[in-house]
Amino acid sequence: MKKIAKYSLPVIMFLSTIVPALAEVSGREDSSMTLVYLFLGVCGLIIFLQLIPVFALGFGIVKGLFSRKEEAKEVPVRHR
Repeated sequence: MKKIAKYSLPVIMFLSTIVPALAEVSGREDSSMTLVYLFLGVCGLIIFLQLIPVFALGFGIVKGLFSRKEEAKEVPVRHR
């Protein structure tokens, strides 16, 4: 049973990528020009760049929650 599961998963993944191509009867007619795709790419890039600070802040919060907190030792200040 383990051998079947071991070999069937890659076969299923491979077939799942082929089946949509075989189901396509006619060629896709795409009348969009390259500028449309460039515009959509720039829009996606703007959204991605605005999400970077959100991920950085979330990573900092998680890091702060799970890091050890060192006790601050008070050192006497000598005024001259």
